[in-house]
Amino acid sequence: MGLILRINHLIKLVSEAADGKENFKEGVIGFNNYGFIFRNFDYISKNSFIIGDGSSKLCSIGAFKDIYRKSLELQGPLKSPKDLLNYNPKHDLYFGGALRTLVPNMKFGGYESLFHVWMFVKTPKSQMFPATFYYGQSGTSIGAWSPDYRVFLFAEERTFPQEFESNMNFTPFNFSAVELEEFIEALELALYKVPISDFEGVYEHDLGRELMGIKSGKPFVKTLEKERKEIETWSYSIKGNDEASNLNSDFIDIMIDQLTPEENKKYPRNIPESMDAILIERAYDQLIAHAYMKKSRLAFMVLGVFLMLHGSKITEGLSQTILKYSDWEYEKDQLKNEKDRDERKRFLDDFREKIKNYNGTKVVKVPFYSVTRVLNEKREKGDTTPIWRQNIDYSIKASPD
Repeated sequence: MGLILRINHLIKLVSEAADGKENFKEGVIGFNNYGFIFRNFDYISKNSFIIGDGSSKLCSIGAFKDIYRKSLELQGPLKSPKDLLNYNPKHDLYFGGALRTLVPNMKFGGYESLFHVWMFVKTPKSQMFPATFYYGQSGTSIGAWSPDYRVFLFAEERTFPQEFESNMNFTPFNFSAVELEEFIEALELALYKVPISDFEGVYEHDLGRELMGIKSGKPFVKTLEKERKEIETWSYSIKGNDEASNLNSDFIDIMIDQLTPEENKKYPRNIPESMDAILIERAYDQLIAHAYMKKSRLAFMVLGVFLMLHGSKITEGLSQTILKYSDWEYEKDQLKNEKDRDERKRFLDDFREKIKNYNGTKVVKVPFYSVTRVLNEKREKGDTTPIWRQNIDYSIKASPD
């Protein structure tokens, strides 16, 4: 089936669901004139139409929303009166059980992710848009694409095929508070109608590992012995490893922590880009202090990428520190493969040149290769070899010769 035919079929199914015609085998459900279709992210055949790049969190649901606690009674004998009064976050796992029924081949488990699927939505107002449904750091959540999502992607990359994007006529970030509540309620109540299937997956996070899932129709969480997480490198671009991803998340958290109580109330879901420069200015000393605390050269490189991406100032002193710790002398003898050395030096030279010329007057981006992008590029070439590359020692103690 061609791309356009598959898109038309998707729209037909979601429209039927909004009209009350559901099909669990097709991953199609509805409630109160809302239609929902659930699909795996499919990077090989591209049947998903989309990848997760550019999406951001819209809201939390389940354990973080009163509507879920009030609706527990719909699960009947699976819950006790005590559960209805004292909500246990593990009841969010029923969402995973419903997803297992709707998307039987989905995978569960991962680092700060128990499940992650995408859905296509149609509202009673015939608004249509894609969204993500996932269980992560803040429990069960919904993600979506804001109108300016492309700002965070490279110009040559597309998250959606043009044929699919032309059918998107709305973003849920434009929901009013009341509309968002109605949307969440419809999604949850639609999921409550789905028969629960057993599943399990290992959820990993900074504090440990937990085996989570549904067994014999009941949710369970079992703490596992913590394993040392091996750093994974998939590209020699500055942010081409999971350590860089964690550092970038740290800097974002530090920036967001600068919101005043009044600003938190004003921007409950989505902080406008116009606030970034203000928040980074407030957090500037903390950002630098955090980089020093990590005792990692990479922390300073990622901080440089972070500040340039937001068009924020980089003082002369910080610029010199970043240049010092991105010196090729630290790494030239680390990588064994000549091709890897050449690639890494090319990325470092590009980064250092941008740091040297950066004056804080405009946004500057450095190349970024996500795991997904690297996988896709290799698969398109028919290359099935592992993507993982030799790790680099970024510790400050590793001095150049």
